[in-house]
Amino acid sequence: MSEETIKEGVAGVVRTYELLDRVRTRQDLDIRDDQFDFTALLEAVRYAGRRRIPLSLLDTGRFGLEELESLAKAGARILTSDEARPRADEWEILLRACREGGTHLSALWNGPLPEAGGAGTIGLQALDDLLGKGLDFHVSDRTRPRDAGRLSGLAAAARRGRGYFVVYHAGPLDEELAGPAANRAWVHFADEAVADGAAGALAVEIARTASKAGSRAVVHIERGLGLDLLKELWEAGAALLFRTPPSDDQSLLRPIERQAARRRIPARAYRLSTACLP
Repeated sequence: MSEETIKEGVAGVVRTYELLDRVRTRQDLDIRDDQFDFTALLEAVRYAGRRRIPLSLLDTGRFGLEELESLAKAGARILTSDEARPRADEWEILLRACREGGTHLSALWNGPLPEAGGAGTIGLQALDDLLGKGLDFHVSDRTRPRDAGRLSGLAAAARRGRGYFVVYHAGPLDEELAGPAANRAWVHFADEAVADGAAGALAVEIARTASKAGSRAVVHIERGLGLDLLKELWEAGAALLFRTPPSDDQSLLRPIERQAARRRIPARAYRLSTACLP
């Protein structure tokens, strides 16, 4: 055995122990598949499973289907996308593997939404079927417009399958977002979308609609909103994520900030982190 081979083996062992230590201390539990080799990841997933520590694996397309399936069956929540793994049959297999492992398959959709009878590796009917079987689905309109009617139909399929349907909205609020919200979609938007009184009333209505359906509107507070509107959003069921510096204890805003911190957002209702909007 060459000295170089020995060095590579030792380095691999060290990386494995580093990964297991991160899992043990609950650090970076959303792990990219290109950070470690398959053996180290599988060991980490099994270790996390024995200790009931949730672990998510971001699929960049590095591993083959069989390897990813093994990680899912071992208990990893798989975060894939239409770019990393653009085949419906593979999503079907991973969905079953996640179910067997007691976790969930979550997909971020980057491309145009499929149309009935349209071309594409994942067609509308295939996507509808996957949603009906429990696929968690995340979609943003930041880089391309999304048809709210089509989002509503897909959200309804996800509702039937008890999956999470998550919409990230950029720009001014659109009243049509109430459609997906009524079908239990989680709707994320920033406070900059609430530029005036009419937009504030619409934000409250979307929050109320989502809450009645069993989800939430998630408002990312980056610039700040008026106290009265924040109270209305809270009472309507919105989750408020404050990205502004904490207020002092004498501020009238402080009680709302404390309340907001207690309204937890399930991990399935956001992509990787709540720190930013995709």
